[in-house]
Amino acid sequence: MMTPTRRLVYRFFFQTVLLLFLLALVTLWNTLRLSPPLNTFAHLLRHLTILTGLLGGGLYIATTYRTDNQIADETALRVAAGLWTILLLVALIAGLSGQLPSWLTLLLVVNLTILLTLIGRIAPHAPVIHLWLLGLGISAAGMLLGLLPPANEVQVYLLPALITNLQFNVAYPLAAVALGFWLMHRFSNITPDWANRSLYSVAAFIVLAGTLVSLAPLAALSTPDWVEIVSNCALFIIPVACWMVAAHSYRALSDRNATHTLAAHWFSLALLLLLLGPGFLGALQTPFVVSRWTLGTRLTAIQHTLTAWMPIALSLGVINQAAAEMRGRNWRVTGLIPFWLVSFGIIGLGLAESGAGLVQTYLERIVGLPFAEVQRLLTPLDTLAAVGWLSVILGIAIYTLTLWLRRPRSTVE
Repeated sequence: MMTPTRRLVYRFFFQTVLLLFLLALVTLWNTLRLSPPLNTFAHLLRHLTILTGLLGGGLYIATTYRTDNQIADETALRVAAGLWTILLLVALIAGLSGQLPSWLTLLLVVNLTILLTLIGRIAPHAPVIHLWLLGLGISAAGMLLGLLPPANEVQVYLLPALITNLQFNVAYPLAAVALGFWLMHRFSNITPDWANRSLYSVAAFIVLAGTLVSLAPLAALSTPDWVEIVSNCALFIIPVACWMVAAHSYRALSDRNATHTLAAHWFSLALLLLLLGPGFLGALQTPFVVSRWTLGTRLTAIQHTLTAWMPIALSLGVINQAAAEMRGRNWRVTGLIPFWLVSFGIIGLGLAESGAGLVQTYLERIVGLPFAEVQRLLTPLDTLAAVGWLSVILGIAIYTLTLWLRRPRSTVE
Protein backbone atom coordinates (compact mmCIF):
# COMPACT_ATOMS: atom_id res chain seq x y z
CA MET A 1 0.00 0.00 0.00
CA MET A 2 1.05 3.61 -0.45
CA THR A 3 2.64 5.39 2.50
CA PRO A 4 0.31 7.75 4.40
CA THR A 5 2.13 10.82 3.10
CA ARG A 6 1.74 9.75 -0.52
CA ARG A 7 -1.92 9.02 0.05
CA LEU A 8 -2.22 12.69 0.98
CA VAL A 9 -0.26 13.58 -2.16
CA TYR A 10 -2.75 11.70 -4.30
CA ARG A 11 -5.62 13.43 -2.52
CA PHE A 12 -4.17 16.80 -3.52
CA PHE A 13 -3.76 15.52 -7.08
CA PHE A 14 -7.38 14.48 -7.38
CA GLN A 15 -8.63 17.68 -5.82
CA THR A 16 -6.57 19.56 -8.42
CA VAL A 17 -7.99 17.78 -11.46
CA LEU A 18 -11.54 17.97 -10.12
CA LEU A 19 -11.20 21.70 -9.47
CA LEU A 20 -9.68 22.10 -12.93
CA PHE A 21 -12.62 20.31 -14.53
CA LEU A 22 -15.04 22.57 -12.66
CA LEU A 23 -13.00 25.63 -13.66
CA ALA A 24 -13.20 24.69 -17.34
CA LEU A 25 -16.96 24.16 -17.06
CA VAL A 26 -17.52 27.52 -15.37
CA THR A 27 -15.31 29.32 -17.89
CA LEU A 28 -17.28 27.75 -20.75
CA TRP A 29 -20.46 28.96 -19.04
CA ASN A 30 -19.09 32.49 -18.98
CA THR A 31 -17.84 32.25 -22.57
CA LEU A 32 -21.34 31.33 -23.74
CA ARG A 33 -22.64 34.31 -21.69
CA LEU A 34 -25.19 32.17 -19.89
CA SER A 35 -27.03 33.60 -16.91
CA PRO A 36 -26.12 34.23 -14.16
CA PRO A 37 -22.50 35.24 -14.96
CA LEU A 38 -19.96 33.41 -12.80
CA ASN A 39 -16.90 35.60 -13.30
CA THR A 40 -16.10 35.97 -9.60
CA PHE A 41 -16.57 32.25 -9.04
CA ALA A 42 -14.27 31.45 -11.98
CA HIS A 43 -11.60 33.75 -10.52
CA LEU A 44 -11.85 31.97 -7.16
CA LEU A 45 -11.66 28.56 -8.84
CA ARG A 46 -8.54 29.65 -10.69
CA HIS A 47 -6.82 30.53 -7.41
CA LEU A 48 -7.88 27.33 -5.62
CA THR A 49 -6.93 25.07 -8.54
CA ILE A 50 -3.43 26.55 -8.83
CA LEU A 51 -2.83 26.54 -5.07
CA THR A 52 -3.98 22.93 -4.67
CA GLY A 53 -1.92 21.75 -7.63
CA LEU A 54 1.21 23.51 -6.38
CA LEU A 55 0.69 22.14 -2.86
CA GLY A 56 0.35 18.57 -4.12
CA GLY A 57 3.34 18.91 -6.40
CA GLY A 58 5.49 20.47 -3.68
CA LEU A 59 4.54 17.77 -1.17
CA TYR A 60 5.45 14.99 -3.57
CA ILE A 61 8.75 16.61 -4.55
CA ALA A 62 9.67 17.09 -0.88
CA THR A 63 9.06 13.39 -0.15
CA THR A 64 11.49 12.39 -2.93
CA TYR A 65 14.30 13.84 -0.84
CA ARG A 66 13.62 11.23 1.89
CA THR A 67 14.39 7.54 1.57
CA ASP A 68 11.14 6.52 3.29
CA ASN A 69 9.03 8.96 1.18
CA GLN A 70 7.28 10.15 4.33
CA ILE A 71 7.12 13.16 6.63
CA ALA A 72 8.00 13.20 10.31
CA ASP A 73 4.92 15.23 11.32
CA GLU A 74 2.48 12.80 9.72
CA THR A 75 -0.44 13.57 12.04
CA ALA A 76 -0.09 17.32 11.68
CA LEU A 77 0.09 17.00 7.88
CA ARG A 78 -3.00 14.78 7.81
CA VAL A 79 -4.97 17.30 9.88
CA ALA A 80 -3.80 20.26 7.78
CA ALA A 81 -4.59 18.43 4.52
CA GLY A 82 -8.04 17.47 5.83
CA LEU A 83 -8.70 21.08 6.83
CA TRP A 84 -7.63 22.21 3.33
CA THR A 85 -10.24 19.88 1.82
CA ILE A 86 -12.94 21.26 4.12
CA LEU A 87 -11.97 24.86 3.37
CA LEU A 88 -12.06 24.14 -0.37
CA LEU A 89 -15.64 22.92 -0.09
CA VAL A 90 -16.68 25.88 2.07
CA ALA A 91 -14.95 28.32 -0.29
CA LEU A 92 -16.70 26.83 -3.32
CA ILE A 93 -20.10 27.15 -1.64
CA ALA A 94 -19.38 30.70 -0.46
CA GLY A 95 -17.95 31.63 -3.86
CA LEU A 96 -21.23 30.86 -5.62
CA SER A 97 -22.91 33.63 -3.67
CA GLY A 98 -20.20 36.24 -4.20
CA GLN A 99 -16.87 37.20 -2.65
CA LEU A 100 -15.32 35.10 0.10
CA PRO A 101 -15.87 36.42 3.64
CA SER A 102 -12.74 37.77 5.32
CA TRP A 103 -12.70 35.08 8.00
CA LEU A 104 -12.66 32.32 5.36
CA THR A 105 -9.80 33.96 3.46
CA LEU A 106 -7.89 34.27 6.75
CA LEU A 107 -8.45 30.57 7.50
CA LEU A 108 -7.18 29.66 4.03
CA VAL A 109 -4.03 31.72 4.60
CA VAL A 110 -3.42 30.16 8.02
CA ASN A 111 -3.95 26.64 6.66
CA LEU A 112 -1.72 27.38 3.67
CA THR A 113 1.02 28.68 5.99
CA ILE A 114 0.85 25.53 8.13
CA LEU A 115 1.10 23.30 5.04
CA LEU A 116 4.05 25.27 3.70
CA THR A 117 5.82 24.98 7.06
CA LEU A 118 5.26 21.22 7.32
CA ILE A 119 6.29 20.52 3.73
CA GLY A 120 9.27 22.87 3.86
CA ARG A 121 10.67 21.00 6.86
CA ILE A 122 10.90 17.75 4.85
CA ALA A 123 13.65 19.08 2.55
CA PRO A 124 14.91 22.36 4.04
CA HIS A 125 18.11 22.44 1.95
CA ALA A 126 16.64 21.79 -1.51
CA PRO A 127 16.78 24.86 -3.83
CA VAL A 128 13.60 23.71 -5.58
CA ILE A 129 11.72 23.74 -2.28
CA HIS A 130 13.16 27.19 -1.43
CA LEU A 131 11.74 28.69 -4.62
CA TRP A 132 8.46 26.83 -4.22
CA LEU A 133 8.08 28.20 -0.69
CA LEU A 134 8.92 31.72 -1.87
CA GLY A 135 6.27 31.66 -4.60
CA LEU A 136 3.48 30.35 -2.40
CA GLY A 137 4.61 32.60 0.46
CA ILE A 138 4.17 35.66 -1.78
CA SER A 139 0.71 34.41 -2.71
CA ALA A 140 -0.26 34.01 0.95
CA ALA A 141 1.03 37.52 1.70
CA GLY A 142 -1.07 38.85 -1.18
CA MET A 143 -4.17 37.21 0.24
CA LEU A 144 -3.51 38.91 3.59
CA LEU A 145 -2.95 42.31 1.94
CA GLY A 146 -6.27 41.90 0.17
CA LEU A 147 -7.99 41.90 3.57
CA LEU A 148 -6.68 45.36 4.47
CA PRO A 149 -9.23 48.20 4.11
CA PRO A 150 -8.36 50.64 1.28
CA ALA A 151 -7.07 54.03 2.39
CA ASN A 152 -8.74 55.96 -0.44
CA GLU A 153 -10.99 55.55 -3.46
CA VAL A 154 -8.07 54.85 -5.82
CA GLN A 155 -6.96 51.87 -3.74
CA VAL A 156 -10.45 50.38 -3.96
CA TYR A 157 -9.72 49.53 -7.59
CA LEU A 158 -5.94 49.64 -7.74
CA LEU A 159 -4.90 47.48 -4.78
CA PRO A 160 -6.98 44.36 -5.62
CA ALA A 161 -5.85 44.51 -9.27
CA LEU A 162 -2.20 44.88 -8.30
CA ILE A 163 -2.36 42.04 -5.75
CA THR A 164 -4.05 39.72 -8.24
CA ASN A 165 -1.56 40.57 -10.95
CA LEU A 166 1.42 39.93 -8.68
CA GLN A 167 -0.04 36.60 -7.59
CA PHE A 168 -0.64 35.33 -11.11
CA ASN A 169 2.36 36.95 -12.80
CA VAL A 170 5.01 36.50 -10.08
CA ALA A 171 4.02 34.23 -7.17
CA TYR A 172 2.43 31.30 -8.99
CA PRO A 173 4.98 31.23 -11.85
CA LEU A 174 7.81 31.20 -9.28
CA ALA A 175 6.39 28.17 -7.49
CA ALA A 176 5.57 26.54 -10.83
CA VAL A 177 9.12 27.02 -12.15
CA ALA A 178 10.33 25.09 -9.11
CA LEU A 179 8.08 22.18 -10.14
CA GLY A 180 9.35 22.51 -13.70
CA PHE A 181 13.02 22.32 -12.75
CA TRP A 182 12.34 19.25 -10.65
CA LEU A 183 10.67 17.70 -13.71
CA MET A 184 13.83 18.47 -15.70
CA HIS A 185 15.71 15.98 -13.52
CA ARG A 186 13.16 13.34 -14.49
CA PHE A 187 12.98 13.77 -18.28
CA SER A 188 16.49 15.04 -19.15
CA ASN A 189 20.18 14.38 -18.52
CA ILE A 190 21.01 17.75 -16.94
CA THR A 191 23.28 17.76 -13.90
CA PRO A 192 22.00 18.89 -10.48
CA ASP A 193 24.63 21.66 -10.26
CA TRP A 194 23.58 23.16 -13.59
CA ALA A 195 19.90 22.95 -12.67
CA ASN A 196 20.41 24.67 -9.32
CA ARG A 197 22.41 27.53 -10.85
CA SER A 198 19.96 27.94 -13.67
CA LEU A 199 16.97 27.83 -11.31
CA TYR A 200 17.88 31.06 -9.56
CA SER A 201 18.61 32.82 -12.86
CA VAL A 202 15.24 31.77 -14.25
CA ALA A 203 13.55 32.89 -11.02
CA ALA A 204 15.04 36.36 -11.45
CA PHE A 205 13.75 36.59 -15.02
CA ILE A 206 10.28 35.43 -13.90
CA VAL A 207 10.16 38.09 -11.18
CA LEU A 208 11.33 40.79 -13.59
CA ALA A 209 8.82 39.92 -16.33
CA GLY A 210 5.92 39.35 -13.92
CA THR A 211 6.49 42.59 -12.02
CA LEU A 212 6.61 44.63 -15.22
CA VAL A 213 3.42 43.02 -16.52
CA SER A 214 1.74 43.80 -13.19
CA LEU A 215 2.58 47.51 -13.51
CA ALA A 216 0.37 47.92 -16.60
CA PRO A 217 -2.78 48.83 -14.59
CA LEU A 218 -0.79 51.55 -12.81
CA ALA A 219 0.28 53.12 -16.10
CA ALA A 220 -3.27 53.00 -17.44
CA LEU A 221 -4.44 55.03 -14.44
CA SER A 222 -1.96 57.83 -15.27
CA THR A 223 0.04 57.45 -12.09
CA PRO A 224 3.61 58.88 -11.73
CA ASP A 225 5.67 59.47 -14.85
CA TRP A 226 8.30 56.92 -13.84
CA VAL A 227 5.67 54.17 -13.98
CA GLU A 228 4.78 55.18 -17.53
CA ILE A 229 8.46 55.17 -18.54
CA VAL A 230 9.03 51.72 -17.01
CA SER A 231 5.88 50.34 -18.64
CA ASN A 232 7.01 51.57 -22.05
CA CYS A 233 10.45 49.98 -21.63
CA ALA A 234 8.73 46.76 -20.51
CA LEU A 235 7.55 46.18 -24.08
CA PHE A 236 11.10 45.07 -24.88
CA ILE A 237 12.28 43.78 -21.50
CA ILE A 238 9.46 41.27 -20.85
CA PRO A 239 9.85 39.23 -24.06
CA VAL A 240 13.62 39.07 -23.53
CA ALA A 241 13.14 37.82 -19.95
CA CYS A 242 10.64 35.16 -21.05
CA TRP A 243 12.90 34.04 -23.89
CA MET A 244 15.75 33.70 -21.40
CA VAL A 245 13.55 31.32 -19.41
CA ALA A 246 12.95 29.38 -22.64
CA ALA A 247 16.68 29.36 -23.40
CA HIS A 248 17.47 27.84 -20.01
CA SER A 249 14.76 25.23 -20.55
CA TYR A 250 15.94 24.32 -24.04
CA ARG A 251 19.00 22.47 -22.74
CA ALA A 252 16.81 20.03 -20.80
CA LEU A 253 14.33 19.58 -23.65
CA SER A 254 17.12 18.94 -26.16
CA ASP A 255 18.89 16.38 -23.96
CA ARG A 256 16.05 14.01 -23.13
CA ASN A 257 16.43 10.67 -21.37
CA ALA A 258 14.28 7.56 -21.67
CA THR A 259 11.42 8.88 -19.52
CA HIS A 260 7.97 8.35 -21.11
CA THR A 261 5.73 9.98 -18.48
CA LEU A 262 4.65 13.02 -20.55
CA ALA A 263 6.43 15.27 -18.04
CA ALA A 264 8.36 16.91 -20.90
CA HIS A 265 5.11 17.40 -22.87
CA TRP A 266 3.36 19.30 -20.08
CA PHE A 267 6.57 21.22 -19.37
CA SER A 268 6.71 22.32 -23.02
CA LEU A 269 3.06 23.42 -22.94
CA ALA A 270 3.73 25.49 -19.80
CA LEU A 271 6.72 27.11 -21.50
CA LEU A 272 4.61 27.97 -24.56
CA LEU A 273 1.92 29.50 -22.35
CA LEU A 274 4.58 31.60 -20.60
CA LEU A 275 5.79 32.94 -23.95
CA LEU A 276 2.26 33.66 -25.21
CA GLY A 277 0.77 35.00 -21.95
CA PRO A 278 3.17 37.40 -20.21
CA GLY A 279 5.83 37.13 -22.92
CA PHE A 280 3.65 38.38 -25.78
CA LEU A 281 0.18 39.56 -24.70
CA GLY A 282 1.43 40.87 -21.36
CA ALA A 283 4.31 42.77 -22.93
CA LEU A 284 2.11 44.11 -25.72
CA GLN A 285 -0.24 45.74 -23.21
CA THR A 286 2.33 47.31 -20.88
CA PRO A 287 2.99 50.60 -22.79
CA PHE A 288 0.66 53.38 -21.64
CA VAL A 289 -0.48 54.18 -25.19
CA VAL A 290 -1.74 50.58 -25.50
CA SER A 291 -2.95 49.75 -21.98
CA ARG A 292 -5.26 52.76 -21.81
CA TRP A 293 -7.22 51.17 -24.68
CA THR A 294 -6.95 47.47 -23.82
CA LEU A 295 -7.29 47.44 -20.02
CA GLY A 296 -10.46 45.55 -19.11
CA THR A 297 -10.96 44.07 -22.60
CA ARG A 298 -10.67 40.45 -23.65
CA LEU A 299 -7.01 40.97 -24.41
CA THR A 300 -6.42 41.48 -20.71
CA ALA A 301 -8.64 38.52 -19.81
CA ILE A 302 -6.96 36.05 -22.17
CA GLN A 303 -3.51 37.13 -21.02
CA HIS A 304 -4.56 36.29 -17.45
CA THR A 305 -6.02 32.97 -18.61
CA LEU A 306 -2.89 31.86 -20.48
CA THR A 307 -0.66 32.95 -17.59
CA ALA A 308 -2.80 31.05 -15.08
CA TRP A 309 -2.63 27.87 -17.15
CA MET A 310 1.17 27.88 -17.01
CA PRO A 311 1.35 26.62 -13.38
CA ILE A 312 -1.64 24.36 -14.07
CA ALA A 313 0.20 22.66 -16.94
CA LEU A 314 3.28 22.11 -14.76
CA SER A 315 1.11 20.68 -11.97
CA LEU A 316 -0.39 18.20 -14.45
CA GLY A 317 3.14 17.27 -15.50
CA VAL A 318 4.15 16.56 -11.90
CA ILE A 319 0.96 14.50 -11.43
CA ASN A 320 1.87 12.39 -14.48
CA GLN A 321 5.43 11.90 -13.27
CA ALA A 322 4.46 11.18 -9.66
CA ALA A 323 1.76 8.66 -10.61
CA ALA A 324 4.22 6.77 -12.80
CA GLU A 325 6.90 6.72 -10.11
CA MET A 326 4.48 5.56 -7.42
CA ARG A 327 3.40 2.73 -9.72
CA GLY A 328 7.01 1.92 -10.54
CA ARG A 329 6.43 1.98 -14.32
CA ASN A 330 7.94 4.34 -16.89
CA TRP A 331 4.79 5.08 -18.86
CA ARG A 332 2.35 7.87 -19.72
CA VAL A 333 -0.36 7.03 -17.12
CA THR A 334 -2.99 9.46 -18.51
CA GLY A 335 -1.99 9.08 -22.18
CA LEU A 336 -1.44 11.51 -25.01
CA ILE A 337 -5.11 12.13 -25.84
CA PRO A 338 -5.80 14.36 -22.78
CA PHE A 339 -2.59 16.28 -23.41
CA TRP A 340 -3.41 17.08 -27.03
CA LEU A 341 -7.05 17.90 -26.26
CA VAL A 342 -6.01 20.35 -23.55
CA SER A 343 -3.15 21.79 -25.61
CA PHE A 344 -5.14 22.37 -28.79
CA GLY A 345 -8.09 23.63 -26.76
CA ILE A 346 -6.20 26.20 -24.69
CA ILE A 347 -4.11 27.45 -27.63
CA GLY A 348 -7.15 27.56 -29.92
CA LEU A 349 -9.30 29.48 -27.48
CA GLY A 350 -6.35 31.75 -26.79
CA LEU A 351 -6.16 32.68 -30.47
CA ALA A 352 -9.94 33.18 -30.66
CA GLU A 353 -10.09 35.35 -27.54
CA SER A 354 -7.06 37.36 -28.67
CA GLY A 355 -8.80 38.08 -31.96
CA ALA A 356 -11.96 39.02 -30.10
CA GLY A 357 -9.93 41.34 -27.87
CA LEU A 358 -8.43 43.13 -30.85
CA VAL A 359 -11.84 43.57 -32.47
CA GLN A 360 -13.37 44.73 -29.18
CA THR A 361 -10.59 47.26 -28.58
CA TYR A 362 -10.94 48.77 -32.03
CA LEU A 363 -14.73 48.79 -32.40
CA GLU A 364 -15.68 49.60 -28.80
CA ARG A 365 -12.79 51.71 -27.46
CA ILE A 366 -11.63 53.49 -30.66
CA VAL A 367 -14.63 53.56 -33.04
CA GLY A 368 -17.15 53.86 -30.18
CA LEU A 369 -19.73 51.21 -31.11
CA PRO A 370 -22.14 50.18 -28.33
CA PHE A 371 -21.05 47.27 -26.13
CA ALA A 372 -24.03 45.08 -27.10
CA GLU A 373 -23.40 45.60 -30.81
CA VAL A 374 -19.72 44.66 -30.47
CA GLN A 375 -20.61 41.52 -28.52
CA ARG A 376 -23.00 40.47 -31.29
CA LEU A 377 -20.25 40.88 -33.88
CA LEU A 378 -17.93 38.72 -31.78
CA THR A 379 -20.27 35.70 -31.85
CA PRO A 380 -18.18 33.68 -34.38
CA LEU A 381 -15.04 34.11 -32.29
CA ASP A 382 -17.01 33.26 -29.13
CA THR A 383 -18.07 30.03 -30.82
CA LEU A 384 -14.45 29.13 -31.57
CA ALA A 385 -13.48 29.89 -27.97
CA ALA A 386 -16.34 27.68 -26.73
CA VAL A 387 -15.11 24.83 -28.93
CA GLY A 388 -11.67 25.30 -27.36
CA TRP A 389 -13.11 25.06 -23.87
CA LEU A 390 -15.06 21.94 -24.85
CA SER A 391 -11.79 20.36 -25.98
CA VAL A 392 -10.17 21.31 -22.65
CA ILE A 393 -13.13 19.90 -20.69
CA LEU A 394 -12.99 16.61 -22.59
CA GLY A 395 -9.24 16.40 -22.09
CA ILE A 396 -9.44 17.03 -18.35
CA ALA A 397 -12.30 14.51 -18.02
CA ILE A 398 -10.21 11.78 -19.69
CA TYR A 399 -7.17 12.81 -17.65
CA THR A 400 -9.15 12.52 -14.40
CA LEU A 401 -10.67 9.15 -15.33
CA THR A 402 -7.37 7.56 -16.36
CA LEU A 403 -5.61 8.98 -13.30
CA TRP A 404 -8.20 7.26 -11.12
CA LEU A 405 -8.22 3.95 -13.02
CA ARG A 406 -4.41 3.77 -13.04
CA ARG A 407 -3.84 5.01 -9.51
CA PRO A 408 -0.91 3.33 -7.72
CA ARG A 409 -1.72 0.42 -5.45
CA SER A 410 1.63 0.28 -3.67
CA THR A 411 4.60 2.52 -2.97
CA VAL A 412 7.87 1.91 -4.75
CA GLU A 413 10.81 2.50 -2.48
